[in-house]
Amino acid sequence: MVFGAATLMVAFNYRDVAWRIHGFMANTVGVNRLLTPAMVRFTCGVLAIASIVSVVVGLARP
Repeated sequence: MVFGAATLMVAFNYRDVAWRIHGFMANTVGVNRLLTPAMVRFTCGVLAIASIVSVVVGLARP
């Protein structure tokens, strides 16, 4: 659940986290064109949805 909340915060760009991740990774990995802030936000959004759905389905099972 914490992972889902954290990735949602990145997906909604709380405190410009997506830009910070982009800046850090672009300097170390060198993939400026591929790893854009929009791609970071999209990826974290997908991971957040998958994580939260997994928790909800797990709680719904008896």
